[in-house]
Amino acid sequence: MEDKKLSKLNQDELLNKLEKWFTDATSWDKTWRDNAETWYDYYHGNHWTSEEISALEDRGQAVTTYNHVKPIIDSIIGSERQNRPKITMAARTLDDQQVAEAKTKLYDYIQYNSRTDDELDRMIKDAFVTGRGWLYVYPEVEGKTSDIKHSFVDYRDVFVDSLSKRDDMTDSRYVHYGVFTDTDIIATQFKKFTEYSAESPFGFETSSDDQMIWFQNGNRDRVRLINTWYRDENGDVHTVVWVKGQILYYKKQPYSTNRFPFVQYTIERTMENMPYGIVKSMVSAQDEVNKRHSKALHYMNTKQVLAEEDAFVDIEKAKITLAKPDGITMLSDGALTSGKVQIVDNTALASTHIQMMDIAKNTMYALAGLNPTFVGQSSQYESAKKANISISQAQNSLVPILNKLRIARYELAYITMKLVPDFYSSERTIRLIEPNGQYAFMPLNTVKLMNDDTIARINDMSTDDVDIIIEDAPRGLNEREEQFNQLLTIQGQTASPLPMHILLRYSSLKDKHQLANDLENYGNIQAQLQQVQQYAQQLEEQVQALGGQVQQQQSQLVQVNTARAVDKEVSKVKDKLNSTLGVM
Repeated sequence: MEDKKLSKLNQDELLNKLEKWFTDATSWDKTWRDNAETWYDYYHGNHWTSEEISALEDRGQAVTTYNHVKPIIDSIIGSERQNRPKITMAARTLDDQQVAEAKTKLYDYIQYNSRTDDELDRMIKDAFVTGRGWLYVYPEVEGKTSDIKHSFVDYRDVFVDSLSKRDDMTDSRYVHYGVFTDTDIIATQFKKFTEYSAESPFGFETSSDDQMIWFQNGNRDRVRLINTWYRDENGDVHTVVWVKGQILYYKKQPYSTNRFPFVQYTIERTMENMPYGIVKSMVSAQDEVNKRHSKALHYMNTKQVLAEEDAFVDIEKAKITLAKPDGITMLSDGALTSGKVQIVDNTALASTHIQMMDIAKNTMYALAGLNPTFVGQSSQYESAKKANISISQAQNSLVPILNKLRIARYELAYITMKLVPDFYSSERTIRLIEPNGQYAFMPLNTVKLMNDDTIARINDMSTDDVDIIIEDAPRGLNEREEQFNQLLTIQGQTASPLPMHILLRYSSLKDKHQLANDLENYGNIQAQLQQVQQYAQQLEEQVQALGGQVQQQQSQLVQVNTARAVDKEVSKVKDKLNSTLGVM
């Protein structure tokens, strides 16, 4: 909910401050943004300028483009994605273990609904190409429920404090998120918005650089809608939604945390604090690859002829026939034998350009910290073991880049979990996706009556009582596979095989820890079942033993009863005999 309306004086002061901050932010890194556009052109294969293309076409030289930038960038992104470490929440005390497990599942739920891995890939690509990538953490409200989402933000739409040097922006006074938006959409979302007109002090009447940072002309007039997050003099974070000359929304301390809801991933910075990525160092080598390949083709497809003026019968026809592979050129009598015509062999020059082109191509891989083997261009005579060694040696320069990405993912989890108490404090149930693809449901903040008649909250999300843990990442992109292969080798040599759940934890399988836990739990259940079966067998043996004793006792009882019956019959016979003798 929006805070109460600012006074006219405070509103004007804040608006002036916001406009100054935004103007400063858009001007100080303009050179970097222009360079970033060029670097993205190289990623997409647009390597030649219009002037260069015209010059080549005039001389009949082919415009060749062999884009090595894109496969290099995509290979690093793909390999990182396959080896991306899992994030879990760790309890600080024994009593918090259940809550930590629940928060781990909640974070997985947020990542699944946000498609965070895909958003991360886009952020990483921006960073590798331009030097800086962004993610935005925000609540998506639907009815009475809200969910935290992670969203990629284009580097062209974010403007940060020029004096900020930290990626976590704890030293930044402000950050702007500005997107050109149709005025009718703004008017629908914000009732305070006033349409610009010819009489207004701002508008679309000019196309100066100053106006272009606020307005965008085209088929539809659009205004840059800006969401600014800033720190006041006390360090408290506030947010404002505004356009040129108008404040549309203001909220003081919208979240319980004093962190900006943005994650910044920067590859490297110059001494002037300008970011740059991997592509910057590859531009010159990529230009050399294209130009030397074009030149080599030109040398192989053209002929240079040295001739005296009277060497040809018709010099114009000679130009045409010499350019044809099957052309017949008429020479003046004696011109060939007297050496009046010489055809220059350009094969050596073409070979030199091809050699230099190969050097430039390998230089590109070296500058990116890779080699051709990494992107699937290894020699057919190179063994798999040698290829793995080459990859491991070449990618050492990627370690700082991947470590910064690890920090960025930690920041993403940190900001997310700081916002969890703000948006997951009420009782609800969320749906989880298990590693096997099955659905499961987990209640949050459920009130339960315990056995001791006390009331407890199950899976309580209202407290910040966990630590964020990122599993150890491999130092190289293929190191995990090497470790797993070594473990399999040990597995085959040991007399006591390693449990399967241990092997799984060192594999490259997705959700390997969940699978390992499930397998370990299954193994524990099987062990318990085996113990129960053994106990049942012991009981059965005891019952059988008792049955033998009962049968023996029953046999003795039959014998006793039989003896008693015999004695009773004998007594009857005796009595009868005595009676008979008495009568006699």
